[in-house]
Amino acid sequence: MERINIVPKPNYIEFLGGEITVEPANAEFAIDESLGAEEYVLIADKNGVSASGGSEQALFYAKQTLRQMKGVSPCVRIKDKPAFEYRGFMLDCVRHMFTLDEIKKLIDAAASLKMNRFHWHLTDDQGFRAWAGRRPGAAIDGSVRKSSDFGSLDEKGEYGGYYTTNQMKEIVEYCSERFITVVPEFDMPGHCSAILHAYPDIGCTEKAVEVKSHQGIFEDILCAGKDKTFEIVFDILEDLLEVFPSEYIHIGGDEAPKTRWKNCPDCQKRIKEVGLKNEEELQGWFTNEIVDFLARKGRKAIVWNESLRSGLIGKETLVQMWMDPKKDSVKFANNGGRIIASDFFNYYCDYPYAMTPLDKTYNYNPIVKGINDSETVYGVETPLWTEFINSFERIGYMFFPRIAAVAETGWTNKENKNAADFRRRFKKYSAILSQIGITAAAPHEWNPSLLARATGTVTFMNNNVRKKPKDK
Repeated sequence: MERINIVPKPNYIEFLGGEITVEPANAEFAIDESLGAEEYVLIADKNGVSASGGSEQALFYAKQTLRQMKGVSPCVRIKDKPAFEYRGFMLDCVRHMFTLDEIKKLIDAAASLKMNRFHWHLTDDQGFRAWAGRRPGAAIDGSVRKSSDFGSLDEKGEYGGYYTTNQMKEIVEYCSERFITVVPEFDMPGHCSAILHAYPDIGCTEKAVEVKSHQGIFEDILCAGKDKTFEIVFDILEDLLEVFPSEYIHIGGDEAPKTRWKNCPDCQKRIKEVGLKNEEELQGWFTNEIVDFLARKGRKAIVWNESLRSGLIGKETLVQMWMDPKKDSVKFANNGGRIIASDFFNYYCDYPYAMTPLDKTYNYNPIVKGINDSETVYGVETPLWTEFINSFERIGYMFFPRIAAVAETGWTNKENKNAADFRRRFKKYSAILSQIGITAAAPHEWNPSLLARATGTVTFMNNNVRKKPKDK
């Protein structure tokens, strides 16, 4: 049977009969402006190998396809373009940091899978990992925690560090060469213990806040009633904008408890001054202040779906849907907004295969039930949070092959997908991962039995979702 082993699977393949030995270095490439910016046509036949694309980016994708065809291949004509514009992966470098070389390996793998967004999670309760020269305390003081107590992964002693301006620029440039846009995340107003440790005066209580050593949702969040909060946030954003040229900046918005705001005179005064109904609307107002600042700089914002609870988020803001039981993201999309599908139960790769088997990830449909227009789904993204991941080897195991499954959903039209065929093709693709220096989970671990899933889930929950250390 004629077949080619390419991940993600091309959307149109015509077998021409016969075979050819493909050597990518000998292929001919040309720009064809009649094709889309990410669209390419590749022909491998008795006359040789050639590819045309609508841009240099499209030709880069043709080269990734040829890389997987190297050697003896059926003669084919491939016409290909992505199903979704946004095809992303997220790496949390707060809970555990990773070296530039390690991050580059992950970028190389993502590029080979035709992914085009790297969501870099740089700030959270457990550390502030991005240097901001206008507010150096954020990284100097906010990057160090006393220990790391993430479930069964207990690491004694101080843990700290941050990425310098030059290091972040190096990653931006490395990604740019591979047609990947870096989307940095500065999470706010919640998940801000680290920055509040450095600048306690922008918290509601103005009391010292510890950089957290364990996972959780914490009551101390940025004070929305103090003008000083925005001065510091805008200064940090100014620095990030000088490093990251991306159209979108991720500003978080998830898991922000309102306990402090309810008891804060400054926040209550703000609610009255701007005519808001409650603290949920105050978060919407806070978010829009950040959105307006970015707009003045020619940029746009991405927020997690909790930000929609205020009812005040405009459709110019992109919403990342991760856990949305009330379907706020669907309503937002049906009212003209756009969303990124990052469903917790299907796309989060920090949970074991017992909880999120490969086929579950692969078969997830990002056009979620209730959405009227598929065009409102901008794309897909698979996150990897690192509370329980402290080595690059573990990243490879947890991400692969699930990240490849998300990449295929992002690229390959639904009617061309097949889980069993994907598994077969990924086994061939894993040779490229080996060249990069990444080891994927073994095939027998991808889709555990029902019993193994139950046992693995219970084990993970018992080891990691246990009683947290008392918050300080």
